[in-house]
Amino acid sequence: MLSSPVAARLVADRRRTPARGAFSGEDVLSGRELEVAWMVAAGAANREIATRPHITEGTVKNHVSSVLRKLGLRDRTQLALRLTERRS
Repeated sequence: MLSSPVAARLVADRRRTPARGAFSGEDVLSGRELEVAWMVAAGAANREIATRPHITEGTVKNHVSSVLRKLGLRDRTQLALRLTERRS
């Protein structure tokens, strides 16, 4: 059994780095859209995402909107769930 601090750290790490794997619709996204989508799935805000690939926050918003449209999703939560769902 894990102690509370260790368990909390493991859960936090898991949330920050979703397991990457193929997901439904991945083939319709550009490389940059995939990069942004995975950062959204990890819980990053637009401002935080913009600092990593060195793009503007407006460009991040455009990429997120494009990803949502291409995958037929309503919001960032659905995007995160799509990317982290387990395929059997």
